[in-house]
Amino acid sequence: MKKILTVVLCVLALGITAGQAQVRQGQTAVGANLVYGSRTESMGLGARFQYGILDHVRAEVGFNYFFEHNHMAIWDVNLNGHYLIGLLQERLQVYPIGGLNYTMLDYKGIDNYKGEENHIGLNVGAGVEYELTEHLGVNMEYRHTIVRKVDQGVFGVGLNYKF
Repeated sequence: MKKILTVVLCVLALGITAGQAQVRQGQTAVGANLVYGSRTESMGLGARFQYGILDHVRAEVGFNYFFEHNHMAIWDVNLNGHYLIGLLQERLQVYPIGGLNYTMLDYKGIDNYKGEENHIGLNVGAGVEYELTEHLGVNMEYRHTIVRKVDQGVFGVGLNYKF
């Protein structure tokens, strides 16, 4: 947890000397990402929708599905906020991540035992996005999902298309 707070504070400190990112109020974007969950030790796929609430604040709704590993599959839905800080003439944007998480565990055990659990938790992390063109960007994020029984770090890389 101390490492996560350190990363978030460093990102915020960079913002003191940097210009504001170019996300505009009302701007929308969709994206796809490849994710890895540290607790589940599995890869997954995700999709996201982003909306610019203010000129440098955006909301994001995301869905991730982690492939079955050790008889357990996980999917989650996230509602996160980003405060974008523009660097390198506004093409590179760094941002802290904070939000809510809903996680669903689906598992099979010995003797065909099946079960599922639902949990609500919190997200804390940081990300970076680089604009390749006016409409296309690549991103990399790390968020720690704090959920009972399934605390895990989620590392993701993705591609966004801005409208």
